Amino acid sequence: MKIYTYILTVLLGILTAQCSKQEIKDLNQEPTVPDDYNSYWYYSYEATQQINAQTLNMAAEEFSPYTVAHLGDTLFVANTGNAGNSLLLFSLQEDKLLKTLKSWDFNGKELGFGSQIEAIVPAGERLYVAERGSRIHVFSLPDLAYITCIGNGNWHGPVFQAQALAVKDSLIFARDKNGKVSIYKESKVTPENYQKTGRYRQVAGNGTANNAFAPHYMQFVAEGKILLTDYEGKRIRVLDSGLVNDDLVNNTSIDMDDLTLSLDFKPKTLAVGKERWYATGDNDAINIYDCQQKEWSHKLKSVKGYAFSQPARIYAQSDSVLWISDVHNTKRTLVKMVIHKGEIRE
Repeated sequence: MKIYTYILTVLLGILTAQCSKQEIKDLNQEPTVPDDYNSYWYYSYEATQQINAQTLNMAAEEFSPYTVAHLGDTLFVANTGNAGNSLLLFSLQEDKLLKTLKSWDFNGKELGFGSQIEAIVPAGERLYVAERGSRIHVFSLPDLAYITCIGNGNWHGPVFQAQALAVKDSLIFARDKNGKVSIYKESKVTPENYQKTGRYRQVAGNGTANNAFAPHYMQFVAEGKILLTDYEGKRIRVLDSGLVNDDLVNNTSIDMDDLTLSLDFKPKTLAVGKERWYATGDNDAINIYDCQQKEWSHKLKSVKGYAFSQPARIYAQSDSVLWISDVHNTKRTLVKMVIHKGEIRE
């Protein structure tokens, strides 16, 4: 053994002697990257988590995910399963169901969701939950104490089957079933005004009626603009919230028609990223809009780890994490889809 060790030591000395000091220095340096290269970016998608009846310890028919939103570590999920409409609170960190909100007490009465939940919007210290039956419920955060209700359940009342919500600058925007947008003041949404909060303004319905109750979505983006899907119109409307004030005449349009996006599919909901938008639609695919190329470039029917059957709603937790509700009877699954962005240098 000593002989072998001696031989190896001698060989290592010979090899080292044959290398110049500069060569040894070069070997220890990190490889340099040339400045004159072209970058080509590519995206890949992976389903990293699936939430279904089995993972929630429910019977198969008891869980069917629909609308999704999040705040911090909590994921809010509208459940439309046959056990009754409810709001599920799921911990992203602990990977478990925290709470099921199905009913609550208000002024000595037990109230609950009387119809399917269409929109969930956390805003400041409040959580707004719109249900199909012409009601927008308001809860406090984080304790979910009930505050009040906008609308009285009658479609000809102050809420007309609101199908999408957006809240900002003390104003609540709700897409009505007929395509108009009703606006409410947060300051008027109080326990004393339970089911009595009237519209502040209602702007023109440049959108189309949604008699089939297809999913819709609203979201504030830069400079006070609101994106609003218009399913039957095959468009994404852009609204200017800055036009809403005391002087605005009802039924006036606040649409920015020059920014309207016309599509070759009927859009349902949107997940808006910095470089790409993702939309569900009537083609049962995840449709991808490239913001740089300004075109709908791809359609996803499947990703690594999951094949979609009927993706109804999509929601962006972040720029790289999306949640998709697959409502097909054979799936009834909420899918976490992670976006991987890679670079090729040439």
